[in-house]
Amino acid sequence: MKKIVAFVLALVLSLSLVACGGVDKQPAIDAFNKTSTAFNEVAAIINADIESWDAESVEAMTEMANVLQQHGALLSSNQEISEESLAEMIAWYAEVDQWVASVKEIVEAQ
Repeated sequence: MKKIVAFVLALVLSLSLVACGGVDKQPAIDAFNKTSTAFNEVAAIINADIESWDAESVEAMTEMANVLQQHGALLSSNQEISEESLAEMIAWYAEVDQWVASVKEIVEAQ
């Protein structure tokens, strides 16, 4: 009887670990939301007067917009994402935040 109870307990514990086995996307989702909001503000500024911006800045903005769109779709899906990929996303969001800050400085200086 003790073996059966131990087996059932072990089974229940393993099932609970499997159920909780997913990686927590929330930190990446929070970083994505913060970054995409700030990015959209800057993109609106650039798009309002795109002729005054150099091609490199416009190209960088377009590439970032494409990646943000891909990340948004991935983060909102049920697709599994590795912790490493989530960490890379969060690090990239920090780079985008720096770009956004530099563009805001340029706008404020004008």
